[in-house]
Amino acid sequence: MVHVIIGLISFAAIFGGALTGLFARRRLPGHHLSSETQSVVTVSVAVIGTLSALVLGLMISAANTSFSKRSDEVRELSLQVIRVERNLRRYGPEGDDARAKLRAWASIKLEQLSPVKGQAPPSPQKGIETLESVQDALLALTPTDERQKYLRTLCLTLSSNLIYERWSLEQHAGHSIPVPFLVLLIFWLAIVFASFGLFAPANATTMVALFLCSIAVSGGIYLIEELDNPHSGLIQVPFDSMRKALFEVTH
Repeated sequence: MVHVIIGLISFAAIFGGALTGLFARRRLPGHHLSSETQSVVTVSVAVIGTLSALVLGLMISAANTSFSKRSDEVRELSLQVIRVERNLRRYGPEGDDARAKLRAWASIKLEQLSPVKGQAPPSPQKGIETLESVQDALLALTPTDERQKYLRTLCLTLSSNLIYERWSLEQHAGHSIPVPFLVLLIFWLAIVFASFGLFAPANATTMVALFLCSIAVSGGIYLIEELDNPHSGLIQVPFDSMRKALFEVTH
């Protein structure tokens, strides 16, 4: 919902800038709209346009890096779940309690990543408590031979990795794009579109062109915000790996 609001604010500021330029064109004296004035405004706005393009590039890069990191962390979580479960199977019936708790956590994590529509996802606190109970169950195991001792040590190491990756994914939640950058970018784009409106003829074609361009630019800002916080909305972190992991540990 926040991303939609940001997109709407961007559109209002950018298209509002174009309308302000059109309105100012009617109010300004003719000598303020001379070809010399237009040249100066065009050169000045070109500098702002270049800066806007650079900031947009930085925002896309930061959002894409954040998205890729979160996707990799989800895949790593899924891999560790499968590894722990397979080694617990090898450990023997004594590991069934830990396996059951691991399946419960994988189910909770999948619901958090892909919540059922109309239902609130499990709380983060419930997820971490369930994951820690897996490690407690592993600590309670009593190996009887070298094989079980090795498997228990391996599972404990993997469970520690699970907890680490879980907290890492939790800490990366939120926005990686600084708000001042976003505000400044929208302000610059509003100035650019105001210059378009200032020297554009006031007709239907101009209005439609400025309207569509404003939608395109604000839509791009909206999608960048979606990519930067991909836990809901149009762009989401792929959770197929966790779904496959849950299928693997329940069959």
